[in-house]
Amino acid sequence: MSLTAALRGFVVFLCWFSVVKNQTDGNMRYYRKEICAVKGSTVFIWCEYDNPEMMNGVNITVEKSFWFIRTEGEPVDLKEDPEYKDRVKYSRSTKNCNLRISGVRESDSAVYKVMIITNHQTGRYIGEPGVRLTVGDLQVLVVSTSVQQEDSDIQLKCFNTCDPHGLRDYVWFKNGEETRSKIQSETSQTFLYRSWISSTDRMSCSLRDLKKEKSPEVYAPQTPTVSLDPPTEILEGSSVTLTCSSDANPAANYTWFQENKDSPKSEEQMFTISDITAEDGGLYICVAQNKLGQQNSTVQVSVGSGQFIMSSTGNKSCRAAASPEGSTETEETRLDQTAQDHLTQLD
Repeated sequence: MSLTAALRGFVVFLCWFSVVKNQTDGNMRYYRKEICAVKGSTVFIWCEYDNPEMMNGVNITVEKSFWFIRTEGEPVDLKEDPEYKDRVKYSRSTKNCNLRISGVRESDSAVYKVMIITNHQTGRYIGEPGVRLTVGDLQVLVVSTSVQQEDSDIQLKCFNTCDPHGLRDYVWFKNGEETRSKIQSETSQTFLYRSWISSTDRMSCSLRDLKKEKSPEVYAPQTPTVSLDPPTEILEGSSVTLTCSSDANPAANYTWFQENKDSPKSEEQMFTISDITAEDGGLYICVAQNKLGQQNSTVQVSVGSGQFIMSSTGNKSCRAAASPEGSTETEETRLDQTAQDHLTQLD
């Protein structure tokens, strides 16, 4: 039988592990001590118990058995719990007390135990230690990237957060559509493909028998958004903060370059230039990058000299600030024509 065929037959509740037994609780046996399940899946918890047929001359019969998780006060039957009542089903026979939970949620992570109630006054016991259920999410891990000139060979791995090494049969999706690995991989848990360095493809995975529950998508950075603070022309001696932001999964790393300069200016998302000079002006490039690719955006930093030319006559004044091009801009009141004519006559 092929590995793929074997994996398709694997369901969480069919794994028979070491028996958990406690002699003080009616010889309760759980077939698994711990279960890891994917969110949205159906979980079965199987158990058996040995109940005495006679006790003090009384025929012993099981009147009720139920599963519970609450430890405070009296145990509450899951079928009476609003969070579970529409999702649980019991399967009970003479020696069995099985539980089925459909559409498991992360909040279902807990220790599940059985309460057995018999017709004897002392015939009530709890199956210890119970079964621990952990509900995890599917995630995609970028295992490796082999960068060529314009493209990359990328290896991805799909796994459940509560059981990273567990064997499952997985399905892969590219931009929401089911796809297959272009390169032969050992199991469906890994996916190999070739991608352009600026690709916008989004990859995700699911269990083959639970395709509606996909992992979050992984993808290269989108075109970054860049901004300046303050957003206007900066005077020499002051400071400016450049910010770069890009949507990416895994999260992007950021690098800032100044045009025509080889060395990076910063490797932080926010980059502050203090005591700025004219040489700091120019075009800045932000590169957003993760293991799946990269994108970049630019922003222009303009630096003014901040020099002022002042003149005054009476209570009228005029002030101009020197721009980078050396031109002047009037910022306050100009002398009115009448005053200018008067000054000409005095000369």
